[in-house]
This record gives sequence, structure tokens and C-alpha cells, in this order.
Amino acid sequence: MKTPTSILPNAPSSAFNTPTLELGKLFPVDGARVLLKLETQGPTGSVKDRVVKLMVDAAVNIGLVGARTRIVEATAGAEAFALASVAAALDLPLTIFAPEGSFANRLETFQFFGATVEFTPKSRGMTGALNAAKIAASEPDAWSPRIFENPANPGCHEATTGPEIWRDLAGNVDAFVAGVGSGGTFVGVSRFLRRRNPEIERIAVEPQESPVLSGGAPGVHGLAGLGAGFVPKIFDRSLPTRIETVSTEEAALWVEKLARTEGLAVGLSTGANLAVAARYASYRENKGKTLVTVAFSDRFDNL
Repeated sequence: MKTPTSILPNAPSSAFNTPTLELGKLFPVDGARVLLKLETQGPTGSVKDRVVKLMVDAAVNIGLVGARTRIVEATAGAEAFALASVAAALDLPLTIFAPEGSFANRLETFQFFGATVEFTPKSRGMTGALNAAKIAASEPDAWSPRIFENPANPGCHEATTGPEIWRDLAGNVDAFVAGVGSGGTFVGVSRFLRRRNPEIERIAVEPQESPVLSGGAPGVHGLAGLGAGFVPKIFDRSLPTRIETVSTEEAALWVEKLARTEGLAVGLSTGANLAVAARYASYRENKGKTLVTVAFSDRFDNL
């Protein structure tokens, strides 16, 4: 089995030390300053690249993943492509479980990496996919990263993404905005920032059509990568200073605005982050403050 590339925080990798861009054209200078951390620079163009590298590397180091291991995971988002890339590099088989209708027009990408997808009934949502993956993971020589409950998920962002933001902005951060799918990015970065400055606003984002974190009922929405329909085990309710909801339509509007003003192509989950950033920037009391948010993915977000 090939030895995986080290993913320690100071390791040279395109998944780490991603650039942070000020959106000076999209957001007027008379409001809050808004910056976007481009987590679209990794091998598959997703924030999941750094997390998957850490989880798989940790599993290899402690002996959970070996030369005969089959990796299995339930995901309908960008994690699947990050896993396919890593599994191919390690010569390991990968099976993704996802609700029917996921990855439309992208199945050939998995075949390109040598991975397979098994679909579960759409009516059971991600819960059905998670149950199927759990059964598969119980088989001999199988391992699942279980991103919704693996503490290495937020741990990666606490150890890398948060410090990168703090370094790049020289500690000049007044607010952080991130959508919640598995919750890893929001939880990990928020934990780091809260330690540095408890006064930093930490705003979680979820789909308006499925406001589970806000106490509502799960529902169908178009924000791939956000709103799993349940509260992930790794989500820490003590972290958000508030929770905002965004409709699929509003997110799409901000995707278009970003493309036309800054020339950046992102997915709908990033559009949701920008919609909430725009609300923050529009409040008079936030004039002159600095907000940072995240571009989760560019290539595989809108599946």
C-alpha cells in the first residue's frame, strides 16, 4: 500500500493554506469588509479535501486502514469526490452510499476514480444512506470516516482553517459565517476563533427549506452540502451566536452576483454564505467591521 502524504498543518499541500480574497467589488466599501476563504483550491476543489486527508491519514496511522481496506461512506456532497481522490491515490476501493437522485450527471467522475456508488431510497434521505453505510462498515476489512460524527472533522478545521484565517487577517476578525452540512467547518473554525476572541460573531447558516438547527422540520432543498435533515453529532450548539436561514433561490442569486462582480464560480452552499454575509454587511452598526466566510466548493457543489 502506498504511504499517504502527510497532512500535518504545516505540510505542503494544495488542500491547506488556501487564499483569502477580499470581495471589494461585491460589497461596497461603506459597509462591512467581507473576505472569502477559497477552499476551492484543493485537489477536487472542495473544503472536504483537507478534512478527508486528515481523517484517512489518521486512520492509516492507527491501523484502521490497511492494504485490504474498503472505504465506505454515506454522503451526497463534495466529500464523496475528496474520498474518491484519496482512495485512488492509496489504491483502495471506495463505496459511496447516497440517496437516489444524488450526483446527477456526475457518476462518470466516480468511475474515473475507480469508486462505486450505491443508491438508497430517496424517501429515506441521508438517514437511509447513513444506515446502509453503517452496515457496510461492519463488514471485515471495511472502514468509514463517518464525517457527521468523527471529531477529526471539526478538529481539522480547528487546527488548520481557523489558524489560517487568523493569520491571514492578522487577528482582525469581527464575524465568521459558515453553512452547516456535517458541521465540521463551522464548529472547528468557531472553536478556534472563540478561544482567540469570544466577542467574534459566529453565524451558522442552514437551508430555509430545512431549518433543523433552528428547530424546524427537515425538508427538500437545493443547497447541496448543507442541511442534512438532522443535527450532526459533532455540532456544538454553544458555538453559534445566531443561526440564519437562506433559500435556494437567494443562494443562487448570490452565486450569480459573485460571478459577475468578482469573476469567481462557486456553488450554492457558498452562495448561502454570501447571502448571510450581505445581511451582516448591510447593518449600520457593522460598518467598518471585518467578516470572513468560506467558499466550500466550486465543481461538485450543485449536484
